[in-house]
Amino acid sequence: MAFTAAATSASSTWNSGTLVSNVVISNVGNGYNKSAGVFTAPFPGTYVFYVSANEYSAQGLGLDIVLNNVPKARLLASNSASNQTGTNVVVLVLQKGDKVWVNHFHGKGFWTQTVSLTTFTGFRI
Repeated sequence: MAFTAAATSASSTWNSGTLVSNVVISNVGNGYNKSAGVFTAPFPGTYVFYVSANEYSAQGLGLDIVLNNVPKARLLASNSASNQTGTNVVVLVLQKGDKVWVNHFHGKGFWTQTVSLTTFTGFRI
C-alpha cells in the first residue's frame, strides 16, 4: 500500500477544508480517494505520511495531517517571503477504515508547478 497525490494547479484563494490534489502519481492498493483527498486504510498497520506544500505569494500556509478528525502533525510555510515550503512527516498506527487527509488551518492559497511542489504521500511499513 502506497500513494502519492500531487497538486499541479496553483490556487491563490484556497483557505479552508481538505487539500484535494488533482493528480494521483501512484495509488497502490487504491486507498487514496482523488475526489475527496482522503486516504482510507485498506489494512491495519503502521503507516508513514508526508506532506510538502508551497505557500502562494507570501500569503503563508499552514496544513495539518489529520487522522479521523484529529490533527496529528502540522506544517507551516512562513509568509515572510514568496514561495516558502512547509513539510512534515508522521508515523501513525491505523486500523482498517481509518481516514487520513491534509487540512487547511492557516493562510491562503498554495503554489505549484506542472511538476508538483505540493504533494501528499503515504505508505505502509
